[in-house]
Amino acid sequence: MIYGDQHDPLFFEFFMEKQIMGEFARILRISKLSRVSLQLLQTMSIMIQNLRNEHSIYYIFSNEHINFLITYSFDFQIDEMLSYYISFLRAISGKLNKNTISLLVTTKNDEVISFPLYVEALKFAFHEDSMIRVAIRTLTLNVYHVGDESVNRFVSRVPLSDYFSDMVKHFQKQCIDLDKLVVRSARNAEPVLMASIEDAIVQIEDALYYFSDVMSSGIPDLGNFITENILQLLVFRIVLPSLQRQRTDLWISVSTSMYLLCCILHIFKDKDMASTVAAALFHQPDCPDRKQGTPNGCTSEHDHGISENQCLPDHPSASDFCQGNTLREHLLSYITGGDGSQALGSLCLFATLLQTKELDESMLDALGILPQRKQHKKLLSSFGW
Repeated sequence: MIYGDQHDPLFFEFFMEKQIMGEFARILRISKLSRVSLQLLQTMSIMIQNLRNEHSIYYIFSNEHINFLITYSFDFQIDEMLSYYISFLRAISGKLNKNTISLLVTTKNDEVISFPLYVEALKFAFHEDSMIRVAIRTLTLNVYHVGDESVNRFVSRVPLSDYFSDMVKHFQKQCIDLDKLVVRSARNAEPVLMASIEDAIVQIEDALYYFSDVMSSGIPDLGNFITENILQLLVFRIVLPSLQRQRTDLWISVSTSMYLLCCILHIFKDKDMASTVAAALFHQPDCPDRKQGTPNGCTSEHDHGISENQCLPDHPSASDFCQGNTLREHLLSYITGGDGSQALGSLCLFATLLQTKELDESMLDALGILPQRKQHKKLLSSFGW
């Protein structure tokens, strides 16, 4: 079939006349042997990946045979079955365009009501195997970049839209796990532990790049879902309170908070996200109530291995944390009086803000990091020069 697709249409037409896709489906229905299923998935993946003629792809995707294979109950307990199945799904997604995607969806009143490829793929979005997770992300991006309006509405509706909040919750857990490793490494920098930190960083940055790719796919609802969830579940709930050293149920270290903010600003090319984070640096925070019986900021929490009644580390501005200081002032205090990692983290964060093209000059000026050349230009323009 591949030879016929690429060299001689008569060969491919022969297979079409023999209803080869229907035969594949029939074999799968009657066969009880796992090796038959494995071979069929492998054959279909190779065939779909190598088809070049759009007419051939139309034939393969038509008559619901592909959807039957997608929704078939394969035994994923068998070695290699799941990897072959995921390769099969990814191969299909690689051939999607505005014409072919219509062959894989069911519509009613011009609205998509069923899309097995996407729905079945999301079942493995959080699989323990990182290669499978990457394949599913690639598949979803292939779907989003098709640009089919009805499909875009379908993936943006509940319950499928829950995928994005689940992704951010998973990302939140990755950030907390990274911080636990960082805290442990401060006590004992074992090579194995450092390797785990590097792996965690790669996974976090990969997730952020995936979010950024989704936001650039041109589907406003998806971008809004991601931005809102990142801000609510990570930035406002964990990162910013941690920069103020406020104990919450999901507290992380100052250094990790700075790293995450730098990554978000650097990787997310989104004006709303950048402006919201920058504006938060001026926000006059409310002081959280101290726990009774825990003077001087002591806590009885056990997060990150901190023992009962152990106080937060001393800091030169610790007495100011509950006096309404802005986050910008906290960052400056880390530069002047924090430890090496805090000072470096603050400088990196200010440098990242300065390099963030999505921020207006007025925001940089308010932060006090607008380059002097631009300050002079602004001053001259104010005099009409």
